[in-house]
Amino acid sequence: MKEKKREAVEEILQEEAPVEEAVADPVVEELKAAKDQLLRLAAEFDNFRKRSQKEREDIRLRAKSDVLKAFLPVMDNFERACGEQPPAAQSAETAAAVQVVQKGMEMIFGQFSGVMESLGVQAFGAAGETFDPTQHHAVAHVDDPEQEQSIVAEVYGKGYLLDGKLLREAVVVTKG
Repeated sequence: MKEKKREAVEEILQEEAPVEEAVADPVVEELKAAKDQLLRLAAEFDNFRKRSQKEREDIRLRAKSDVLKAFLPVMDNFERACGEQPPAAQSAETAAAVQVVQKGMEMIFGQFSGVMESLGVQAFGAAGETFDPTQHHAVAHVDDPEQEQSIVAEVYGKGYLLDGKLLREAVVVTKG
């Protein structure tokens, strides 16, 4: 029943009945005004729907970003722990235990890195890269007359991108 009414209204709105210029039919004028009002309302609703969808996506991305930023220091500490050499052990038994712990840390770090990558997080900031002030935070500079432009000499903390957007700057020393 509603479908038939909707089709009838659409048919009336789509028809352009020939109307003499001198004589204006009040029903036709009323229908044209209603059609214009409906078109405006439909456009406003479509704009509202698109704006609401964009706001929801922005909120989701901001929440994801905030959570991932909280995990970045944990990622840094895992990376430091995996990169450090274990202290010299007093006995073979202690050395074996330290190796097991080191291997476990590396496995956890690998798994954690995989999860971060699957969420769209990419690490950047390695020695030798060209310094980019939009992605790197330089804490020191070493003069090198052989270099024409600044390059990253040393990395104190990796930077991270989330789906191509900056999540955290890399902390670096530049030379050039």
